[in-house]
Amino acid sequence: MIKKNSILSDLSLRTKMIVLVSLVVLISVLPLSAIVLYRNQAVVLDKTFEVCRNLAENISNLSTEELLINETYDATQTSLNRLKQSKISGLLDSFVLNIDGKFVADLNNEKIGDEASDEMIGDYSSLTELTLKEISLEENSILRFIFPIFIEYNNQRMRVGTAVFDFDKNKVYEPVFQIRQTVIIVASVLFTIGIILALLAAFSLSKPLEKLSEGARLIGQGDLNYRFPISSKDEIGNLAITFNQMTSQIQDFTNNLELMVEKRTDELNESLRVVQELKEAQDGDYFLTSLLLDPLQMNNNTSSNIKTEFFIEQKKKFTFKKWESEIGGDICITDTIQLFGKDYTVFINGDAMGKSIQGAGGALVFGVVFNTGITRSKLEKNSNIHPELWLRERYLDIQNVFLSFDGSMYISISMGLIDNDTGLMYYINAEHPWSILYRDGKASFLENELFLRKIGTPGQENKFYIKLFQLQDDDIILFGSDGRDDILIQSNELNEEIMNEDENLFIKTVEEANAEVEDIIKLTKIKGKISDDFSLLKIEFKKSTSVDYIIDDTIFNLIDDLQSKMVSEPKYVIEKINSIVYEYRDQKILFKIRAEAYLNIQDYQEALTDYLHYSTLDPSDSLVLFEISKLYEALGDINNAANFGERVYLRLPNFVDNIKHLIKLNIKLGNEDKAKILSEKTLSLTKQDSYSKQKKAISDVSKFFEKENEVQKLEGHSEEEKIKIANSYYRKGDYQNAMSMYHECYKNNNQNTWVCFRLANSYSLLNKNKKALEFYQKVLDIEPDNFHAINNMGSIYFKLGDYNKSRELWTSLTNSHPEFTKAQLNLSHLEKLEQQSITSNGMDNQV
Repeated sequence: MIKKNSILSDLSLRTKMIVLVSLVVLISVLPLSAIVLYRNQAVVLDKTFEVCRNLAENISNLSTEELLINETYDATQTSLNRLKQSKISGLLDSFVLNIDGKFVADLNNEKIGDEASDEMIGDYSSLTELTLKEISLEENSILRFIFPIFIEYNNQRMRVGTAVFDFDKNKVYEPVFQIRQTVIIVASVLFTIGIILALLAAFSLSKPLEKLSEGARLIGQGDLNYRFPISSKDEIGNLAITFNQMTSQIQDFTNNLELMVEKRTDELNESLRVVQELKEAQDGDYFLTSLLLDPLQMNNNTSSNIKTEFFIEQKKKFTFKKWESEIGGDICITDTIQLFGKDYTVFINGDAMGKSIQGAGGALVFGVVFNTGITRSKLEKNSNIHPELWLRERYLDIQNVFLSFDGSMYISISMGLIDNDTGLMYYINAEHPWSILYRDGKASFLENELFLRKIGTPGQENKFYIKLFQLQDDDIILFGSDGRDDILIQSNELNEEIMNEDENLFIKTVEEANAEVEDIIKLTKIKGKISDDFSLLKIEFKKSTSVDYIIDDTIFNLIDDLQSKMVSEPKYVIEKINSIVYEYRDQKILFKIRAEAYLNIQDYQEALTDYLHYSTLDPSDSLVLFEISKLYEALGDINNAANFGERVYLRLPNFVDNIKHLIKLNIKLGNEDKAKILSEKTLSLTKQDSYSKQKKAISDVSKFFEKENEVQKLEGHSEEEKIKIANSYYRKGDYQNAMSMYHECYKNNNQNTWVCFRLANSYSLLNKNKKALEFYQKVLDIEPDNFHAINNMGSIYFKLGDYNKSRELWTSLTNSHPEFTKAQLNLSHLEKLEQQSITSNGMDNQV
């Protein structure tokens, strides 16, 4: 870019063109002239060299013999005389030196007999071929050609003298000088012609441009009547036409400017009015939607031991008249309902798809449907429903509504119920960010895999199932939308904001804030800029300390005694429990033992009553629900049997025996479509891994099959008959014979999980703990995920006093199977015993 104060910027266009053409001519002529001169000079020099070489060789041929003999040099002198007579142009002198440096012949006869200088002799003696040297003599430039004379003697070259030729440089280059004068004259003529042409071109181009410049100056000063004269049709002429058209338009605009400005202002004001009306209408819609949303997302929880708190900040902020508000797709709802007379805390945290009005529309639809379900559930006639079935009803209500939008509206949710008495949480996660458990100052995710897609996604109804989690005292559960993770953080490397990709960042924030909602929000905003709707639901559970199963050695020993006599003396067990049940009514295991005793005397109604009471005290025991369902079927109440079977199915969707049980119940109820769906489910499960899944199902319901064998005949092969006999001994409390019979079965098939498990139980009941551990380990070798075996191994180690091993097993079982609450209870009891420094020698270790 040329600077404004440069020399070229101050020159006129005409001068620039003259300078440009002159430089082009100079650049073209000067190099060509120099090339011609130097080329001719080289040619002249080459020719002179060639002449000297011929002369030197002739003289060498004549003088060689004389130089060798070194007596007379007549022939050499004669050759030089003839050379002088030839009058070679520019030849000034020529002489011959012998080997001693003495002049033996001279063109001008002036140096014969003289001695050459030492310097000359030294210079010439080193030469081996014809050489040119330029010297100055009396202010004249001399071209001296020196030719060493050699003879061949004994195959060797012998130097005998030197021939020298001096030429006048000016005479030699005289043709070159003439050519140079010619080139200079021609170049000067060409340069002059070029300058003349440059002047003509400069004047022909600059004159119209000067007129254009002058006209532009006049127009710029306000003379809009000026028009450029059109003298040609070239580019400059076209430019002049364009200038004239532009001037006419400017003149027209100037004359009508006020009118045009007024017209344009009116148009802009009208557009602005329309935009303001649309904006006001839009803000009105936003405000109305926010007013509709507010009463739908209420914290109506009234529980005394479950505290709920939530925070919602929508991304879209707006102002309508004097009100400021916000709108978005996040929603939180909590409430308290009664199901079968028990209080439950309802919670939901959702994030509808889309921004501002689209997301708010989804949240509005969801809030209306969900709150309608809650209101309906508060009516007494609708409260007799189990929590699992209640959650499924709410899910199907919402799913069916969102499916009607045909893919234009989705919502992710975490939804659930919490038993206010026991702290058991029933919940689902439909593609919502993972729930977070805050316990003892540490935060962790509750989920690690996805089962349900967003509400509104087709084909999810048959994938629905309930997750269970047993809350402990002071546990805090946090649910949040993806706004908790979608924050823009400052990148030190790129020096710009980037989206957070660390899913554990929020976990760290929860720990830093000690799970306090207000502090979580503050820390999140400090760490980055919130870029989405952000909602957070906090649930805190408080429970009074109570001791279950183990109070003292007396009750523990009594329970152990009752379990050992449950099969052999069921009536004694029933009478004993009846006498102590009021005193130890908080020991729910007593109701379970009594129910099993009633089963052994086939009093199904009383067994059902005790199981139902036990399930209210420990609602997490899914296997008891399965037994209740079987009892209802045995008593002819198919509807209740189906309800409890559905509860088990919603908790354990891959429990094959329960699915088969439900197929039978639905056939009896005439629900053929449901039975068909369940049959396909069973087929898909058994095809995947028939052997392992059937073994797991047998292990899960081992207690039930013990009782069912009392009322049904078994058909099978000899091995099955042996197992049947062993089971009979086991139920009667004859563990020694049972162990012997199970060993016979084990010899035939050492991969039978059930046989190994019963062998381990028999050894345990006979206080042969090491053998019991051996067979529990065999069970785990066959089926590593058998949680009953893991639990019972923990109990054995507890008896042996190895509390660390017990803790390790029960902790791993709690993490892998949170629905199996016995391990949690055993672990809790162990911790309480250690804190109270109470030594105990046993714990309930049977399924």
